[in-house]
Amino acid sequence: MAALEDIKRVEATILGHIANVDPVQSPSGEKKILMQENSLSTIDVENRAAHKGDDSDGAVDWTVRNVFAFIFLCMLYTGSQIILYFVGGSLAFIVADLKAPDTAVWLPVANTLATASIAPYTGYLQDLFGKRYIALFGSLLISIGILVLGTAHGFSQGVAGMALAGAGAGIGELTGLAGISEVVPVKHRGYSMGIMATFIFIFTPYILYSQLLGTHSTWRWTAWLSLMYNGLTGVGLFIFYHPRKHTRAEGFLSREILTKMDYLGGFLSIVGLTLFLVALQAGGYTHPWHSAYVLCCLIVGLALIATWIVWEAIFAPYPMVPGALFKGQRIVAIAFATAFVGGMNFYSVLNFLPMAWSSVYPNDPIQVGLKGLAPAISMTIGAILFNVALSTFKNNNREVLLTAAVIMTACTGALAAMTPDNPKLTVALATLSGLGVGGMIVPTATVALLVTPDALLTTTAALSLTVRSVGGAVGYCTYYNIFRNKLITKLPALAAEYAIKAGLPLADAKAFITILLGTPAMITTAPGFSPSILEAAELGIRWAYADSLHFVWYTTIAFGCCAIICCIFLPSTVKYQTNRIAVAL
Repeated sequence: MAALEDIKRVEATILGHIANVDPVQSPSGEKKILMQENSLSTIDVENRAAHKGDDSDGAVDWTVRNVFAFIFLCMLYTGSQIILYFVGGSLAFIVADLKAPDTAVWLPVANTLATASIAPYTGYLQDLFGKRYIALFGSLLISIGILVLGTAHGFSQGVAGMALAGAGAGIGELTGLAGISEVVPVKHRGYSMGIMATFIFIFTPYILYSQLLGTHSTWRWTAWLSLMYNGLTGVGLFIFYHPRKHTRAEGFLSREILTKMDYLGGFLSIVGLTLFLVALQAGGYTHPWHSAYVLCCLIVGLALIATWIVWEAIFAPYPMVPGALFKGQRIVAIAFATAFVGGMNFYSVLNFLPMAWSSVYPNDPIQVGLKGLAPAISMTIGAILFNVALSTFKNNNREVLLTAAVIMTACTGALAAMTPDNPKLTVALATLSGLGVGGMIVPTATVALLVTPDALLTTTAALSLTVRSVGGAVGYCTYYNIFRNKLITKLPALAAEYAIKAGLPLADAKAFITILLGTPAMITTAPGFSPSILEAAELGIRWAYADSLHFVWYTTIAFGCCAIICCIFLPSTVKYQTNRIAVAL
């Protein structure tokens, strides 16, 4: 009887192997076509094509080439971001050089807009064609964009350079995120992301670098440093990065893939996101919110995004964002929602803290750089620690992200205590806030990547990057308009109040403040001028900035609470954290 059962088990095993034979090897052309169609229209959610399975030993073959490939992927992720940071830290110097103060915001905006718009379709392309050549193209695009910016003699050339660098950054960031995740066991993806974040350390004093170079040499050195770093990265990737192919389109010829790509989805996503983000950045800044320019961009952009979602969900035969990404679990959707809110607070810290260091406190380049150093370091430490915690405490991923969200919400909101008289308290609160923000930005993407099917890793990384950027754009738009509306009324009022208290005659107040805020170089010709009155008026200006920024920090509390709620509903990821390795380097 036992022998009969053994024979049946052997027969079942043989039949199972026969059933699982790849139809491509069959002489039947119909079966081959059917298998290939299914490889694009359906996703291998069981990860049968993984390099090593869930129950494997999870060992990675760390050869010298593989180690260097890993290092250069980390550098690609970092290099994608540094020019944006340097431009933010050097913006005043760039504006003075290129003479475009009214439109200066479009330098960083062009970069983030290009990154957010191009990332979703690029992730889709990498899942179809593989990463190597697209990653090399992205690295080259970053370098070209930086070169265009560094040699700019006009503002439009600078914007073009930042847009090119942003498009390359969209490719580079998502390649770094997905490329590093797919070559280690799923349960160790938090560790690998933590290692990746350490590569940002060298650039954490970016404000200090920017201020020193802009003051004592030229802001263009920030571009040359970024170019050298990204040039080295590109060469390293070309030599060492040769990942084994594992794509949704395995078995297709390139010309066959081209006939089955989601071109309409790509058009709708890129154009829709671009118009929407342009409207958000222009509204209330370069154009009134009620202007035809802003309203047309906003309405058409939202309509295209809505059409894209419907197309992907219902009509697309080979969607760039397959439903399998969200099927059977809600972790990815919640992680994206958390990344969206985290992006809102990340951009509040990224854009408004440098303003605080230079406007609420004395605008000394060294002091501005030193004040920004601790928060930048803590943000990097937060990204490292919370990523590592995701793999160390596999049963408590919800609690890990919840801790980061609480720290971010409490400490960013507490920055409302900022005044010109308490720089030490402000730096301390900003440092704690950075720890929480760092714990929300990359770790939310890590959580999504823990549960994503191997065939969609790059798509997931791309969407995570996009929702973070869109969240940042929405957040910046909200914060900037709140700040601007408060500053318009507080700035002249407080400057006049402090000047009058210092002895400025009431009859001279209007003329004095008009010259101080409009043409400060002519202040010595203002009626009632004296050094003590000017000093008092400047103190009033610092209080106006501090009071106006308070409302920005208050607003972050509401968004932070949304992030906390998202984290509370995050399910456990422990069952997904196995020894599976998607791809071998």
